[in-house]
Amino acid sequence: MNLIELGADPRVLASRNKNLPAFARAVQMASHGRIGLTLDGLRIGDLEDNEAGGVDSAARDFLAEIIEAPLKPGNYPVEALLAYRAEGLGAGAALAKLYASHPLFASQDFVGRIESRQLKVFLLGSAGSGVVSAVQDLVAAFVEAGYHGRAFPMFDPSKKGAPVKGFGVVSREPILNHAPFAIPDIVLLFDPKLFPLLRSLLREWPLHDPKNIAILVNTSMEPNAFRTAANFHEPYHLCTLDADELVRGKRMPPNYALIGGMLNLLGPEAVDGDAFAKVVEESLTRKFGPGDKVKANLNALRLARQQVIGDAPNLPARAALGRIEKFTLPAGQEILCEEGNRAIARAVAQVLNQFPSVVAAYPITPQTAIVEYLAQMIADGEVSAESVTPESEHGAGGAIMGAARDRVLAFTASSSQGLALMSEILHTIAGMRMGNVVISNVVRSLNAPLDVENDHTDLYKIALDAGFVILIGRDVQQAYDFHLISWLIGLYAEYRKAPLLGLDGRVHRDTLEMVPDRSVMLPVIVATEGFEVSHAPERYLALSDGQAQQLYADPFFDYIRSFVFTPNESIMGALQLSNARMDTDYQRHQAMDLALEVIEQVFAKFAACSGRHYSPVQAWNPQAKTLFVVAGAANGTFEEVAREFAKNGMDVGVAHPNLLRPFPKAAWAKLIEGKHVFVYDRDDPFGAVGGRLYTELAGVQNEFDLAASGTRLFSRIYGMGGRTPSLAMAREEIVKALREQTGELALAREKIYVGVNL
Repeated sequence: MNLIELGADPRVLASRNKNLPAFARAVQMASHGRIGLTLDGLRIGDLEDNEAGGVDSAARDFLAEIIEAPLKPGNYPVEALLAYRAEGLGAGAALAKLYASHPLFASQDFVGRIESRQLKVFLLGSAGSGVVSAVQDLVAAFVEAGYHGRAFPMFDPSKKGAPVKGFGVVSREPILNHAPFAIPDIVLLFDPKLFPLLRSLLREWPLHDPKNIAILVNTSMEPNAFRTAANFHEPYHLCTLDADELVRGKRMPPNYALIGGMLNLLGPEAVDGDAFAKVVEESLTRKFGPGDKVKANLNALRLARQQVIGDAPNLPARAALGRIEKFTLPAGQEILCEEGNRAIARAVAQVLNQFPSVVAAYPITPQTAIVEYLAQMIADGEVSAESVTPESEHGAGGAIMGAARDRVLAFTASSSQGLALMSEILHTIAGMRMGNVVISNVVRSLNAPLDVENDHTDLYKIALDAGFVILIGRDVQQAYDFHLISWLIGLYAEYRKAPLLGLDGRVHRDTLEMVPDRSVMLPVIVATEGFEVSHAPERYLALSDGQAQQLYADPFFDYIRSFVFTPNESIMGALQLSNARMDTDYQRHQAMDLALEVIEQVFAKFAACSGRHYSPVQAWNPQAKTLFVVAGAANGTFEEVAREFAKNGMDVGVAHPNLLRPFPKAAWAKLIEGKHVFVYDRDDPFGAVGGRLYTELAGVQNEFDLAASGTRLFSRIYGMGGRTPSLAMAREEIVKALREQTGELALAREKIYVGVNL
């Protein structure tokens, strides 16, 4: 971090003996507004001369001593500094204490601190050059070697040839953040023609030391010749590799050549290149089968490690790698590195293969890959389900409704306008209590204007009140797990024997019937983040097919087979008017209450099978007085930053609503009691008092009379249209909340947009 020197500035020296506002104005001017002195949260330099009374000349001299030191940018609270002086601290000690204890200053290096524990690789190339597969393969190879990893491919909305960015992150520790990093350690430039774009990106990155970053360019030119041709003389480590030559005539992109070049830059102390190559060989063999393609990629990887021109001495990123802790893999499970859509398809296939089942598929970004994977598995004979290809999402909804009528397990996936087109069928499926239906909602914004990126508008505006049980995951692991167990929730029913009467009024045989008030029989929606989870490969654990079968064969879950294999005696298309409709709706209300009980049991059974424990409300540091409620992938970003605050002794809690319907109000009441709760919604129900999560929690606050305990709710709208919240944004929001908690800052509780650029 660059510190600011003001002690010798003539304007500051000349104002030392003037009144405090004049001194504060000089500090602001000399630092170009990057440093300010505040009273009650207001910059003193912006006040009139008579508005900053109560500060004597001795106090002003103490502040002048503090200004003589190199300072971090930010607003310095005079009240806190003078309180430290009253404790007998000198200027230097007061400054050190402020930096250690004040959220604004203590957190300034949090982003850098988090990212310093990771290897961050930025890939830039043209569409079709292999950037997406390269970043996925790079991260997957490190995961195979025992690291945690996450990849973030980002696409330009144009056609082939447009720039494509890839963000690869590798760490010895779990990676919670779902946003691209701020500053990379290594840049792999697939196409030298994109170097002008890279230069413009360099200027946009936060302040950084170029000597800490290595750039590897795919070109036949030597580094000095390339620098001259590009008129690029900034002190980044610039290296070159003719990766295209290494794969010429092989009909494959230069992915592994550039990855091999990256291994050269990291050096053998950071990565065992031979072991890495072995992991790559095993991975590629599984992907393509043994043959020339695997050999060609491995050869490019090997030669590239020897043919990089230039070096990157003392690259700090090397420290992020090295020795990793041995991980005890739960029995029978395997570590995979896959994007969310692939993990979802895997989980769904493991369930559908056990029962008669139907998959209805209609494509829409970003869920398309789910049904593509399933269609391929069905075509290859790996999944026994029947595939239906309708002409629209409305047709897909109709197909699974028709299939569900015949007591098979039914599945489809949708997003955005597709889910909106399916809306009519959603309400019908829920009203008919089709607990054998599961829909994957890969969340995406609704029109208009057209936006193919992520927020929660489709989930909240279309699905939330349709009558489905709704789970939402924050990462690939939860996307896999929640889809795997969803039918266990929706199909729950208790059965009893009942006589089957013939037309003659006599008992012909006994049959099974559901106990009406002990039956969930509600369809399930599992929501996951578009792109940030659906298209971002990361490390997760998957059950074996045998374990998935054992889970569903648990005697507790016999109700699924009872449902599937009991003759269908239900009625479709019945008309209900005022004499009965409200009573039926009341039964659905009762089913939601029962679902909450069942979900706890399913979570417990799944924990016994997998070792992964879930609850309707997931919270980290739940005892903290300041709590952030964030649904979806951004929850991990907030938790990543909150953990850094905890290391500095500043308590912040982060909660995730694994279950949105039924809303687990008692669990929330216990969690939020007496806290200042900042609720972040990735959707705005325009004109409402707050976001949907906020209004749900406001209802909890009212029902459980929590205001008297000091519970305060704050509504925030963020991340609309795919504006992914960064670590820096999470840090700034937490800083404001902590300052509000201590009374230093007054924050509005009303609905406020975060991150607007107007």
